[in-house]
Amino acid sequence: MRSADVGEFRAKRPPTEYRRPTDKEWSDFQEHFDKRKVELGFCGRPYGTPCAHEHACIRCPMLSINPKMLPRLDELETDLLTRRQRAIDEGWRGEVEGLDLTLRFLRSKRTQAHRAAAAGRVDLGMPTRSRHRPGHGA
Repeated sequence: MRSADVGEFRAKRPPTEYRRPTDKEWSDFQEHFDKRKVELGFCGRPYGTPCAHEHACIRCPMLSINPKMLPRLDELETDLLTRRQRAIDEGWRGEVEGLDLTLRFLRSKRTQAHRAAAAGRVDLGMPTRSRHRPGHGA
């Protein structure tokens, strides 16, 4: 989308949709991002949405692994493999299936983290509230 298109789009919308957020709204918005930091990295679920996976993060497609946590993924994999072997020994077929699924997600997340580490990350920082934003009223 061209920037001219954005301006035309905004011109068609009610000005109240572009009002300044209240201090409470801004605080809630910033808190959203603070709550997205988890043990293994960062949860990318959208603003204002609850965790639909009950914090089963390793299986969640919204989890981005911090490359610094790759050794922790190795520890988790070792534990999952031990648990899987016990499930096999005990004949817990449903448990084996669940652990296999978790292992697939873990390995996929590891691959993504290696890719991200190789590409490097850009820290955009936390947004700040400015006194005046051009084009957004007083």
